[in-house]
Parts: sequence; structure tokens; C-alpha cells
Amino acid sequence: MIRAIIFDLYGTLIQLDRDTHPYLRFARQIHPADPKEVTRRSLLITTRDITDFADRLGVTQAGDLTTFDSDLRRDIESSRVFGHASEVLAHLRELGLMLGLISNVASPYKEPFYRHHLDGHFDFALFSCDIGLRKPDPEIYRKMAESLEVELPEALMVGDSRTSDYNGARNAAMKAVHLQRHSQDPGGGVIRNLEELPAMLSYYSKSG
Repeated sequence: MIRAIIFDLYGTLIQLDRDTHPYLRFARQIHPADPKEVTRRSLLITTRDITDFADRLGVTQAGDLTTFDSDLRRDIESSRVFGHASEVLAHLRELGLMLGLISNVASPYKEPFYRHHLDGHFDFALFSCDIGLRKPDPEIYRKMAESLEVELPEALMVGDSRTSDYNGARNAAMKAVHLQRHSQDPGGGVIRNLEELPAMLSYYSKSG
């Protein structure tokens, strides 16, 4: 029986109309050999912006970071909630389901979750930058289940990343749904939009 639905944030509930990837660009500037390692670090510590992130890394030769910070602010300001997301969340609450959120984000990207009032739908939210863990680490799914006071098999993870949201959750013993908005073959654990999610609940109830 599904008692809780866990959502990813970006690409699932929120999208950016403008995304210049400022953290990745900064990472390429200071560590061109392995920029992904730097961007992963940005997901695991609390920072105000990229200038603060550079300070936390002890980077002293990064140059003028105002362009990165300006792009970061403009990207975040461009955020919007996917159509019908709020209605689906409200419907799930009406069904008596608990709702959680797990998001791999650098600290500044938390702001739209609150600005768009999505937080009011959720019982608990875990951001990687706050707890030093990121998907698909099994521990982050366990922490969410404990926070919602449900068993892992009673929780269903929903997100657009096959690695983090689908495989990661399933490897941690949660059920999972992969959101693929342009899928040509939905069904069997795949949905094309959040409006298809309530119907998937009966599928998982039958399949166990």
C-alpha cells in the first residue's frame, strides 16, 4: 500500500525558462579537468551564491564572479511551476497521502520552492545542500521515509531522472515512477505528465 509520494523538484515540479548553468561554468573555470566534481560539491554545502561557494572552496584566483552570480539570480527568477502540478499535489493530499520532496540542489535554487508556495503541499522536504547527501545515495531515501514515518516500500518516488529518482529509489526499496514528458511509450512505471500520476497509484497497489 502506498502511503507517501516523494517528489523531485527541478524538471518535475519546477522548470527554469532560463538556465545558463552558472555553477558548471564556474567549475569549468577553476577545475577544467573535472568540473563535475566541483558542481557535485555545490550540491552538498550551504552557500549564498557562487562567490560564497568560491570562498568555501578556498578559491582565490577565480576572478570577477559577478557575472556568474547575476546569471544565477536571473535563472532562478525565471522559474515556474509546471502546469497542473499544484492541482495534482492538492489532489494527492485529499487522498490522504503524505508528501515529501527530495532535491539535489545548490542552496540558491531552494528559493522558488517557497516563492511559488509549493512548500505548503508538503509534509517534509530534504535538500541535498542542507544535509550533505544527494540522490542516488540510499541514505537520503531512508531519511525521507523516517521523516514521514513510513516504511520504504510504502513510499513512491516521482522524478525525471532515471538514475536519481527511479533507479536510486528502487535500489533503496522504494517504489518509483519515471517522469518522461516526451516518452513515446508510457506505462509500466513511466508517466508523461503529473496528471497521469494518480492513475499510477492503482497500478502499484495491484502490483505490490
